Amino acid sequence: MADRVKVQSDLNPIDGIDISRLESEMRNYQQWMDERTDDAYRIAEIARSKNLDYKPFVEIPRAADLAGRTEKLLVEYLGEYEVADDIRQMLAKHDRETTSMLMAQSVARGFRDEGHDLVTAIDVGLRVGLAILTEAVLVAPLEGISEVRLLNNLDGSQFVSVHFAGPIRAAGGTAQALAVLIADMIRIELNIGKYQPTNPEVERVKEEFGLYRGNLQYRPSPEEIDEIVRACPVMINGESTERIECSGYGDVRNIDEARIRGGVLLVIGEGMCLKAPKIRKHTERMKIAGWDFISKFAEKDKQKEDTNETKFKSRLIEPITKFMNDIIAGRPVFGAPQEPGGFRLRYGRARPSGLAAASVNPACMLAMDDFITIGTQMKIERPGKACAITPSDYTDGPWVVLEDGRFTRCDTIDCFN
Repeated sequence: MADRVKVQSDLNPIDGIDISRLESEMRNYQQWMDERTDDAYRIAEIARSKNLDYKPFVEIPRAADLAGRTEKLLVEYLGEYEVADDIRQMLAKHDRETTSMLMAQSVARGFRDEGHDLVTAIDVGLRVGLAILTEAVLVAPLEGISEVRLLNNLDGSQFVSVHFAGPIRAAGGTAQALAVLIADMIRIELNIGKYQPTNPEVERVKEEFGLYRGNLQYRPSPEEIDEIVRACPVMINGESTERIECSGYGDVRNIDEARIRGGVLLVIGEGMCLKAPKIRKHTERMKIAGWDFISKFAEKDKQKEDTNETKFKSRLIEPITKFMNDIIAGRPVFGAPQEPGGFRLRYGRARPSGLAAASVNPACMLAMDDFITIGTQMKIERPGKACAITPSDYTDGPWVVLEDGRFTRCDTIDCFN
């Protein structure tokens, strides 16, 4: 038996495969794709040159890798300043997150050396760092940061204020948190002072969290908000995104309007609080001063685990009621959390469902009088938060009560009809 196992372990899964031929075919295929893309761009340039479109050139730039995408995405801000080669060199030595921080500092210093003002240097450096973090495929580096300002503390010293907008949500919690850290690293590189918040500025953020009715993965307590806002070396600011106005602290220095700033709440709640362990990892490794406060948030979950370590863990699956919180009048509820009579869940993937959609039997659609149809959006208890509906006859059909009192299951449309 041992000899048989040894023989099987010595088998090479690529024996008998012509690797060189496959590699040659892959190169030829890639070359064919590049040539066809060149042809498509040439045709598009000719069409755009007729001035029948909004712009006389093709607006989608081509890029081969992350470095190229970053440079093309931010061409409006970078101008003639080239960053692609530097990004490639740094990516060869560091991971993407470290590269984003170092490149942000490098670009900010480079812009400053070329004679640009401090605000421009900070703004471009921060956008480059955020673009690398998000692999230059999201809108966050362009629209997630509306602007960067240099404002004054009460003692007259300058500090950096980063104005986040709603699209920063697309970047995710890690990029939101690291964007604040990158802004602080640029601040240190350019020798700008720290943010010293006043009491009204701190209380304003607390009031905004209390009034905000949007979805947040985490809502920090007033004490946590106080600690983050007072200790953060840069000001997490933003443009107004909601109609609701703050009445208690509406007119506050360094904040433009009284309306709620959604970007601020996203960055503090989903970024600084939830991604504190990742921030601490970088601040400790790169020895960045002024971020000791983040350790408290990084260790919070660990402390919870330690206190629950000896407790008995039940295997009972608890119902999730969150999807019932935002019910709109007039919309049907097909089942309460884990209550009999609702939809049953079957794990698996059918061809119509793709990677993220959910499928129901077509007979179920008829049973609902076509209220559920292809593309219908549904909030679900688990897994995930929501889904789009597609049809699939692999799933079980609905159990129905007929007019004659029979209780039966219909798995096909013909059976239901």
